[in-house]
Amino acid sequence: MKSGGYKIHYLLWGATGPKLVFIHSMGMDARGFDITCRALQPDYQILALDILDHGDTETPNEPVGLQDLSGVMRGCYTQLGFVPTVLVGHSVGGMIGMVLAAEHPEDFKGLVLVDIAPFERTGARSRPPQPEFFEDEAKAREYLRQRYPDFTEEALENRVKYGLKKDEKGRLKRKPQGEAVRGGLDTDLWPYVERIRAPVLMTIGGTSTLVTPETLKRMKASIPVLKAITVEGVGHMVPQGKPEEFEAHLRAFLQELKL
Repeated sequence: MKSGGYKIHYLLWGATGPKLVFIHSMGMDARGFDITCRALQPDYQILALDILDHGDTETPNEPVGLQDLSGVMRGCYTQLGFVPTVLVGHSVGGMIGMVLAAEHPEDFKGLVLVDIAPFERTGARSRPPQPEFFEDEAKAREYLRQRYPDFTEEALENRVKYGLKKDEKGRLKRKPQGEAVRGGLDTDLWPYVERIRAPVLMTIGGTSTLVTPETLKRMKASIPVLKAITVEGVGHMVPQGKPEEFEAHLRAFLQELKL
């Protein structure tokens, strides 16, 4: 489909039930939610999106700011009739969710923020750049296991299967992972957070340091209905590291919303 002038890749799961939109973290894509979507599809209609310069979605020629990126994602879910919805946003997907829940409250019955909140950026990369090519799937698997030590084996194999492609020379190459949009994402999210009125679930990785106690306290003071849950034994990649616990918390929240 096209939104904002860009070709956007998406996945649909389920045929009946309340509507959910999933937006992934930086470096992942819609397939990163496969385990959760597969479990939920008997009960919900699900739209999972690849944001710009990720997975099989188009790469822009210049940086795209967070607000514009959010507008592109909104164009997708509104075209496909996923309004009103509950948006599940992991990391940058949650940043998009905060913007949209503030700007378009009528779109949302609820918002799920996965290990994300407003935070101060240092400008430094937290990890070294990834290799662009791999000799074979075994080498890719070895690298991904080191990069994402919390991943279950199922999540790891999903990334090997869907996160790589062969280029015109037959080399095994990773799909785009956000380098073209990363520089446009610096945004003060607090003005958006303070306007969110939809019920919010925050799932926080127990070993992650991204959501500090002070930030969580301010989030709770800013949002009228916010429930925060810490998922122990995992860092930032909560859905891929603890998929069963993540699904259980998500289901409980959705049931509380009485969709």
